[in-house]
Amino acid sequence: MKLQDFVYELHRYADQTHVLKDKFEKLSDTEKKLVMDAAPPGLSTPEEYFQPVYQWLETVNKLMEN
Repeated sequence: MKLQDFVYELHRYADQTHVLKDKFEKLSDTEKKLVMDAAPPGLSTPEEYFQPVYQWLETVNKLMEN
């Protein structure tokens, strides 16, 4: 049950990273720079961040099917 709860939250997290990526892509270049300048050091852009999260979710789902 705890694993299912985790996967549920991971799915929500993946959805939110996708929304954040979409919103980030709509910003002007100046706004993107402002947002990323304010981000903690080493944090990837939302465009770079969402793909690994989705891959993580897909991998967990595949492992649970086996």
